[in-house]
Amino acid sequence: MSAHDDDLSRDAEHARAALTALAEAPLATPSFRARLKREFASGEIERTAALRAATDTLAPHAPEPQRPHVVALPRRRVGEVWRWVAAAAAVLVAGYGAVGLNAGPAWRLVSATGQGVATVDGRPVAMNHVDELMAALAPGARVRVPAGCRIEIASARTLAIQMVAETDATVPPVPGRWFRRDVSAEIRSGEWRITTGPAFTGARLALTTPSARVEVTGTTLAVICEPQGTCVCVFEGRVRVGRDRTDMVMVEHGHRRFLFVDEQRAPESAEMRPAEAGALPAFQDSMSHEMSGGR
Repeated sequence: MSAHDDDLSRDAEHARAALTALAEAPLATPSFRARLKREFASGEIERTAALRAATDTLAPHAPEPQRPHVVALPRRRVGEVWRWVAAAAAVLVAGYGAVGLNAGPAWRLVSATGQGVATVDGRPVAMNHVDELMAALAPGARVRVPAGCRIEIASARTLAIQMVAETDATVPPVPGRWFRRDVSAEIRSGEWRITTGPAFTGARLALTTPSARVEVTGTTLAVICEPQGTCVCVFEGRVRVGRDRTDMVMVEHGHRRFLFVDEQRAPESAEMRPAEAGALPAFQDSMSHEMSGGR
């Protein structure tokens, strides 16, 4: 490597450091932006600049302080450094844009049935305050559904969840369109009914309960958390179920698997519960419009 290349690398590092500092600089306040817009529109900003220039001309000049000697870069080298800055800025902008475009359709509150007060992250929210409830149901929020009530949320063409009465669980993130496709959530008690849409293909929802781990890759199922254990009923597709990642078993459609909180008892497999054999297809049908991309 030549000395020219070494200097260019140092210049590129300086350019990258300057770009990083620029990205971390505080944003202009709304009041500053409003004042600047007002002065520009009225022409006041030009009068202010002219006044400052005249003041500088009339004011006596103090002797110039002794400045350190600075070696100017040749024009070609300056151009190369700015190309590095432009490339880094393009990567930064593209990265932010890709993250925004990758976001899947946000959760939408499809229905909130029953009279009562839900608890979201410890804050009470009345079930009939639909806008407030929807705003609170953000990814990661812990939701407790009151007795006799039910909450249904959906991400268009991706995923729909029905939280039955007395469920205590966290809202999962929506899978990204191209990356960040694996998402997770926790169900502490109660029941979720889940169905997926075509945009969920290739994604994975990992659910943890007090006694089980459930991996959903595209299906319609119920995850039921009871005091004695967790039951997973699969109406359509296939679901991986186990105590943890080391003992996952595939559960086929029409079947269920029950994992006891008491780890001394072996898991049980059988046909899905009759109640879920009726409730799951009804839920799937009710969400068909959401999963086909409609609203």
